[in-house]
Amino acid sequence: MENWKTENDFTTIEALHKDLPFAPSKYHDPSLVSVEQEILEFFKGFGHFLNVGCRTDISAGKDFFEMKDYSIFDIMGILYRPNLEPHYDHITPYLGHTNQKFRDVEIVAVTPSFGYITAVQRVEGTAADGAPYNITYRTTSLVRKVDGGKWKYVHEHYSFPVNMATKVADTTCTQKLSDSVAFQ
Repeated sequence: MENWKTENDFTTIEALHKDLPFAPSKYHDPSLVSVEQEILEFFKGFGHFLNVGCRTDISAGKDFFEMKDYSIFDIMGILYRPNLEPHYDHITPYLGHTNQKFRDVEIVAVTPSFGYITAVQRVEGTAADGAPYNITYRTTSLVRKVDGGKWKYVHEHYSFPVNMATKVADTTCTQKLSDSVAFQ
């Protein structure tokens, strides 16, 4: 499925639900739809930073993260609290001019101040050392309202599907579950 979108394509939670290739989670609480919309606006803002803002102000992206209480299970490894800043200062400039697209985005508010975002993300561009990259991975992001009402990423998990028979990661994220192992 090639239903890739940029942050500019996202409008409402209802439109996100209609765009999903699967049924929305049963855990959407109708009383929290306005909170889910706030999280969507936060997600769009971060998408704008990735696709536009980081080209002129790399440090502006730090405002999207709980810098001292953030952890990530990253494609490159695990980053435990409170070490986001050195990782951010290394990886964000390295990615250079990146183009990020998203699909299968679902946002679920758990409480008025906590929620999560799941998506598939495509990242392509040219790194600071001139190396081209084009990868697609799955993301799960936990967000919390902190600092007087600002949404921040507090934990993320990025992954690729892995063919269990060959132990090879699929950096295009096109592998289907049935491709990974033989079901009998």
